[in-house]
Amino acid sequence: MKTRFAAILSAMVAAITPSLVKAADMHGGYVAPAIPATNLPFFLHIGPAGLLLSESAKMNVGGAPLPGASVRIDSQITAAIEFGYFVTPEIAVSFTGGFPPTVDVIGKGAAAGLGRVGKATYGPTVLSAHYHFKKFGAFQPYIGAGPTFMIVFDTKDAAMNNLKLNHAVGFAGQIGFNYMFDRKWGVFVDVKKAYLRTTATGTLGGAPVKANIKLDPLVLHTGLTYRF
Repeated sequence: MKTRFAAILSAMVAAITPSLVKAADMHGGYVAPAIPATNLPFFLHIGPAGLLLSESAKMNVGGAPLPGASVRIDSQITAAIEFGYFVTPEIAVSFTGGFPPTVDVIGKGAAAGLGRVGKATYGPTVLSAHYHFKKFGAFQPYIGAGPTFMIVFDTKDAAMNNLKLNHAVGFAGQIGFNYMFDRKWGVFVDVKKAYLRTTATGTLGGAPVKANIKLDPLVLHTGLTYRF
């Protein structure tokens, strides 16, 4: 997990660095610590997002538990956007979505011999409300929470046939900050921790299979802030 985290974080930092350099050049290498009050209510967060899953599963084959069987899903990087609206100068609501990644679902533990169980294309989304602390000038941290939704667009069979992965609804906490260069432009770092449970079904050698899956993704999102 630490190796996966470091790889994704490094890729995200590499993606945002050119924007930071460009923004600094636009301002002569200096960013004022204080930003004038703005009445621009809408904002966008645009940039790469890393998804690190804390996945596990409990599997039943032919109606009987398969002890020690679980699944593994590798971390992913995708493009994400958060669209938000400030209800008051400090309180905002937002919707976060991204380009749906396609992942391999791999057998683990007692199910490791299955190899790739199947593939799934899914889109994690979050609807959240958050409070922004505006007393630190250009540095504007925030904290929030709200419901999260996982929409499954497609599944493909591998070791399992007739694979189906259900949509899921859960809860997500959110923390992050904006660093504004002026009234409209800035950069952000955002971390969301979601708690999601779903169910997968299919057949294995003709026997029905059901898996109760815990996903609980950690979503690391960074990039450009734009207010309008």
